[in-house]
Amino acid sequence: MNIVITGSTQGLGSGYAREFLKRGHNVMVSGRKQASVDKAVSDLRRVAPAGVRVAGLPCDVSRIEDVQALWDASVREFGRVDLWFNNAGYARTGVTFLETKPTELAAMVRSNVIGTMNGCQVALAGMKAQGGGGWIYLTLGGGAKGRVVPGMAVYSSTKRALKYFADCLIKETRGTQVRIGTVSPGINITEGMLREIEEVAPAARARMLKPLNLIGDHVETTTPWIVDRILAGRESGHDVTWLTGGRMMKRLFASMFRKRDVLSRYGLKA
Repeated sequence: MNIVITGSTQGLGSGYAREFLKRGHNVMVSGRKQASVDKAVSDLRRVAPAGVRVAGLPCDVSRIEDVQALWDASVREFGRVDLWFNNAGYARTGVTFLETKPTELAAMVRSNVIGTMNGCQVALAGMKAQGGGGWIYLTLGGGAKGRVVPGMAVYSSTKRALKYFADCLIKETRGTQVRIGTVSPGINITEGMLREIEEVAPAARARMLKPLNLIGDHVETTTPWIVDRILAGRESGHDVTWLTGGRMMKRLFASMFRKRDVLSRYGLKA
């Protein structure tokens, strides 16, 4: 299978790329800067099995011409694209709406909403043209199902919008060979999250860190499970959700006997 992952030079995207490669699938990675793409490709080639290919291209998903160039480069490299994974996104959480800078608000809408829509439009057109269809995955997350959490007003609004958009795509592609899936990866401690934590004021930081030992995860914990379930998808509308109610209940029960700690690895303490 030939797979394109946007926003895959670090964090969850890099984790997904690594897991797809380990399972024998070719991967095209992307990020905003050439240097980060080059490093990611170099690192991933070290773990790719013999004969499995990895390539990369800089891409700003908010620019439709960049997204089209990513599709075209992937087709040149692999011959076709079987799975397009819209992973690129930007988050600024842990602050109120009023504390969110206009530049941060615009970045979240451009990357999370417009970027995902650009990816879906290019991939949908490309998959219909190439024949044989394919899978398009959208990344959801906090707020997508309507849960309201203070400090996530803009970010969660973008994810709620993507849930509606995904539901529309599922209906609009019915009867075609293009299938739509969604991924809710939970709360992962990534470079982006560490940046968010660093940027909030000390008092807000303490509130932000408090629940992370219970709900947070390392990238290498979630990505193998998520990738296996993506590859097991058969019908359009396939949803992969990591932090389910059942998983959360198990953690709450286990926390009565032993404290869970995911923060100390990063020099953080709740």
